[in-house]
Amino acid sequence: MTDTMADYYEALEVSRDASPEDIKKAYRKKALQYHPDKNPGDKEAERRFKEISEAYEVLSDQNKRQIYDQYGKAGLDSSHMGAGSGGMGFSSLDEALRTFMGAVGGMGSDSIFDSFFGGGGARGGGGGSYGARQGASKRATITISFEEAAKGVDKELVVTNYVTCEDCQGRGSASKQGIKTCEQCGGAGQVFEQRGFFSMTMTCSRCHGEGQVITDPCKTCRGEGAVKKKQHVKVHIPAGVDNGMRLKMSGYGDAGQGGGPAGDLYVFIQVQSHEIFEREGNDIMLQLPISFTEAALGCKKDVPALLAQACRITIPEGTQNGKTLRVKGQGFPNVHGRGKGDLLVKVFVETPTNLSEEQTQLLKEFGKLEGPSNQPKRSGFLDKLKKLFK
Repeated sequence: MTDTMADYYEALEVSRDASPEDIKKAYRKKALQYHPDKNPGDKEAERRFKEISEAYEVLSDQNKRQIYDQYGKAGLDSSHMGAGSGGMGFSSLDEALRTFMGAVGGMGSDSIFDSFFGGGGARGGGGGSYGARQGASKRATITISFEEAAKGVDKELVVTNYVTCEDCQGRGSASKQGIKTCEQCGGAGQVFEQRGFFSMTMTCSRCHGEGQVITDPCKTCRGEGAVKKKQHVKVHIPAGVDNGMRLKMSGYGDAGQGGGPAGDLYVFIQVQSHEIFEREGNDIMLQLPISFTEAALGCKKDVPALLAQACRITIPEGTQNGKTLRVKGQGFPNVHGRGKGDLLVKVFVETPTNLSEEQTQLLKEFGKLEGPSNQPKRSGFLDKLKKLFK
C-alpha cells in the first residue's frame, strides 16, 4: 500500500456501498487514464495506476472486500489473506498490469487494449495463493438483555461453516494418487508470458494457482476439500459487555486449505435497551420523579438497582430539579475486571397538577410567605435583569 493513498474507495472515487459493476466501471475508467501505454515515462501516472489496481484487486473480491470493510488495511495481512507479511501492495508494474488484464477481460473486442494485450487475460480462481491458507472468517450477532450485559451470560450460536471433508481429509481427491502436478505450469502455479513490450507472470488458468490438479475428485466434497456443516458454538459473554462490542472466537470460521488454520468467528454484541435504566460508560443512569414537597422538605427513597434488589438514598432538603445523586458500586462491572461503575440517580421534581380548592388555597398562602431566601436562584436572576435594563 502506498503512503499517499488513504482509502481504497477514495482511490476509485466510489461510495462504500458501490456495486461490483460500479467498482469495475470506475476502475476501467481510471486504468485507461493512467495506463503506462498512454503515459510513457510518467512516474506519477505509473504510481496512480498501481494504486487503483491495488484498490480494485481488493474491492472486486467479495471476501477481501468484506475483510477490508470490517478491519481496514490491517486485516489484509497474512493472517487473513495468505499474502505474506508484505500486505496487498503491488511491488511491480507487472502485478498491476495483471490485475488490469483481469478487469478488462470481459470488455469485448472493442476494447482499445485488445490489440495491445492480445484480447486480455483471465484471473485464476485460486487468486495466486500457494501453500497453506487460513480459512475465511465469519461474523455473527447475538442480542442480549440489559441485565445479561451487566451480569454476563453464556449463549449458543448455530453457524454454518465449511469444515474439512472427512472422506478425503481435505485433499479434494478420492485418493492420494488422484492429485497430479499441473503440466501447464509445472507445479509453479504461475505461467510466464511475453505480450508486446511487457513480460508478465500470470496465474495458471488450468490449476488456478494451486500447482496441482485433481484427476479423481472426492464425491462427497466434489473436489473442494471441504463441506458445509452446521455447528453449535457456545459463546461466553463477560459481565460488563457494551452494545457494539466484538468477541473473537479463534478457529470457529471456515476450515483452512492446504493445512492452513481455520478462520475466526467474530461475534458482535447487541444489547437491548432497558425500561428505566440507561447506560453511560460503566455508570447506570436512573431518573427518579419526586414531589414538590419531598424536594422541599427532603426525604428517603428506595430506588431500584440493577445488580441488587433496591438501594435507599437520602434526598436532601431543598433538592433542585435535575440534581444527580451517586450510589457507589451499583453500576456496570468493567468488562476487563477493573472495578464497577456507579448508579446515578437524577432527580426530577414534578410540579403538582389537578389541585383541589384546599390545596390551591394552601399554596397561595404559602406563596405569600415566600421570600428571597427561599428562592436564591430566582432572586439572583431578577437582580441581573435589573442591572441589564437600567
